Amino acid sequence: MKLGLMQPYFFPYIGYYQLIHAVDTFIIYDTVNYIKTSWIKRNRYLLNGSSKFFTLSIKTQVRTN
Repeated sequence: MKLGLMQPYFFPYIGYYQLIHAVDTFIIYDTVNYIKTSWIKRNRYLLNGSSKFFTLSIKTQVRTN
C-alpha cells in the first residue's frame, strides 16, 4: 500500500495532484505547525513577463487543551 500525506495548499502545484494519483491512500494533514515563510498561503503569477506574489490573510487559531 502506498500512502501520501501532505499539508493543504490554497493553490496546489502539479506535484500535489501527481502524488494523489500515485498513491492508494492520500491524507490531508492539517494539524501541523504553520510555517510563515511557506507556500501554504501564498503563490505567484506572471504579469507582463514579471513575477508577482499574492498572499492571503490567515486567521490565527489558538488551541486550548
